[in-house]
Amino acid sequence: MDHIPLPHESPHSHIKIPYLGDIAPDKGSWHTYPQRLGWQVIENKDKTVLLRDGVARSTAENAAFIQSWLYFQLLREVLGDGVDLERFTQKETDGTTSISTRFLETLIGDWSVNCGYGKKELDELYKLLIEHRTRGLIVFMTMELGNPLIMLSIAALNERLMAATMDLHVHLGLETPVDQTWRLRNKDLPNIGKPLLDLMQSRGWCPYDLRRLDTEIKYVSTLYYYSNLMVPRSSKDHSACSKERCLTMLTDPATYKLSHRSGCHACPLLSANMHEIERILRSTSIPLISLENGEINVHDLIAVSEFVAISHVWAEGAGNVEGNALQTCLLEEISELVRELSGLKYFWIDTLCVPVRPREMQTLALNKMRVPYEGAKHVLVLDSHLRSLNATTMSTTELFAQISCSSWMRRLWTLQEGRLAQNVWFQFADTAVNVKKVFKNLDRRRIPSRVDFWLGNDISLDLWLQIWYRGGEVRNTSPVALSLSRTSHSLRTRSVSVPTDEALCLLNIMDMDLTRVTTVEPAKRMEVFWRTFEKVPKSFLFSKASEKMLVKGIRWAPSSFMGFQSEKEWLGPQDLSSPREDDAHALVTTDGLQLALPGFLLHQDLLARMKQYDFTWKFPLMIQDANGIWYTMRVDEPWRQGSNTI
Repeated sequence: MDHIPLPHESPHSHIKIPYLGDIAPDKGSWHTYPQRLGWQVIENKDKTVLLRDGVARSTAENAAFIQSWLYFQLLREVLGDGVDLERFTQKETDGTTSISTRFLETLIGDWSVNCGYGKKELDELYKLLIEHRTRGLIVFMTMELGNPLIMLSIAALNERLMAATMDLHVHLGLETPVDQTWRLRNKDLPNIGKPLLDLMQSRGWCPYDLRRLDTEIKYVSTLYYYSNLMVPRSSKDHSACSKERCLTMLTDPATYKLSHRSGCHACPLLSANMHEIERILRSTSIPLISLENGEINVHDLIAVSEFVAISHVWAEGAGNVEGNALQTCLLEEISELVRELSGLKYFWIDTLCVPVRPREMQTLALNKMRVPYEGAKHVLVLDSHLRSLNATTMSTTELFAQISCSSWMRRLWTLQEGRLAQNVWFQFADTAVNVKKVFKNLDRRRIPSRVDFWLGNDISLDLWLQIWYRGGEVRNTSPVALSLSRTSHSLRTRSVSVPTDEALCLLNIMDMDLTRVTTVEPAKRMEVFWRTFEKVPKSFLFSKASEKMLVKGIRWAPSSFMGFQSEKEWLGPQDLSSPREDDAHALVTTDGLQLALPGFLLHQDLLARMKQYDFTWKFPLMIQDANGIWYTMRVDEPWRQGSNTI
């Protein structure tokens, strides 16, 4: 898998894929390769059986055949009979032989330029790779090959050849077919990326980060790239963290410590003039900060033309749960970074500009939280992981990956801060980077096909979707359905220290009136949030969100948008979750959801026959009505939350 580039200064080397040898590919068709060598592939429901000359073989022999067929024969089929397959093996110092793809990129690049394929040939190639993937997944799920890296390398090869096929489609202006992934999104099926996730955990990755990556990453190859990064926040102890929570990101008011600038351990706190901040908040404006001669000056936004808004992770020590003050050294550093970025001296940071108390003033500031991030000339992201790295030595692929691994990407508040901003800059050790500009300036040439473009585009697109993609109109889909679906997707891998803050962020992200929830008790915020909707998709009736509201009338509603659940589990059946604007929705009433859905009344004779034939709902029931229209009926497993009736 050494065609996949290593990140800059990666502490790891490429994993070794054993070459099992013995069986050589030939110049015949990939499809009939087993028959030509006397092998039978018998696919049963739960087990694939391999026979050679009618005799079952050992696990080692089976694995060697699978590698020869699904790896080397595929290479020859796609890249041509002239490809030298010996270039894909190398001798190791311990005398063993491993598979090496160090020449794969050169071969794929040359092939993509010279193959001369048109639509017909590309269609055939796409079908081949789809069938190869199907066969490979069946083998993966129903056979034991003795080493999970065998199928991992086969999946990575298929992905790379599929990416090159997609590049050719784009280059020729053809409609791009549906990309197929080896990483199945079904918790009941085996995970082909598990060897990489296990490796990352052994290297010290936080279980929460691993679950986030496992949820979001589409390709085995992309996961392999992440596995070779330096472990984010390696100085933190993640031994007590879980898949649901990273304990190092929690903020406990009793133990919260304010951070200093690197090298400083004892300097005084600097406090803002709260009387001036409160005066400005009582007007229609917001306060801004500047640091001059070691003192904090408070300014009215109305009198300032341009400023920078600071976005940071509270768990890293730039917040203050006791008062509106920060360490002198940290404020000096922030002021310097603001000047270096923009030449400006004015900035906004919540720690100083949102009063801790009294609650009345905090509420005023919270109601205006959109203003600083929407109005700032720049939003500067301060994240401890990113600030330990040099951006100028990174490839764009690594730049995107490192930002994706930052603490900033895991928090709920920071999502709205990045999404509302005109320009977002991520501060690294050596410079600040505007990722939107990097994304827009990517070299998007597809031929020759390049692995760095493919990986970088995959990672950056996921980053873009998580932060900035609000989504325009989708034909025939109602705005409320789109808004709920996209918000749940953006929030599912994020977390927040104070659960009642979620409703505040939701209203900001979804461009709704924040005053609806800032004027009520924090515990009632999510209830008020859901009651602001007049209608929602009917799918919520069947939502299997892990936790739902416990308030009468909205027990149908998920209690949180966060959590590692699929859209189908959280939002309900797909055929009901994307209604058109003029379709009937479920009405939100004080008593609950009001909706109408079609149903079947099964005749008692049919029920008796089903019982006679020991019918099971494990498989769908096909029903034809009097008009000849066919319907599929299935029954889901019983579900309820606790003892509540949903």
